Amino acid sequence: MIKQGEWMKQGRIITIVSSSYQVEVEENGQKQMYICSARGKMKKEEQTPVVGDFVQIEVVEEEKKQGVILEILPRSNYSKRPKIANLTQLVFVISLKMPKPDLLLLDKQLAYANWLEMKPIICINKVDLGTPEVLRQIQSLYEKI
Repeated sequence: MIKQGEWMKQGRIITIVSSSYQVEVEENGQKQMYICSARGKMKKEEQTPVVGDFVQIEVVEEEKKQGVILEILPRSNYSKRPKIANLTQLVFVISLKMPKPDLLLLDKQLAYANWLEMKPIICINKVDLGTPEVLRQIQSLYEKI
């Protein structure tokens, strides 16, 4: 673990575009964004930062909000597809009609969320296109789970 000094900060990767990582850092209740690159050593060690990672950064230019990612902090969970880390919940959106709800796919995704120890939330969309009976059937099935 790298010690945090004046130029060292901890944050969370919010977005990745090409090889630029947007890292959100919160200090004294204020959120700031830094555009960072990954240290070359990380590539040699086959460590790839992903969205959601908590990272240790070194600020290179404070005025331009630029930095370098020095270390990826331990992850609570990791998904390979899409590549994302440290999720606490997943929202699954299914439609009641048009297209017909794919409950088998939903079951697989719920099992995956459970395996990653994430809180699943099911959102049923387009309820105005379906019947109240079908909505109640789906709702009663998944409420039991």
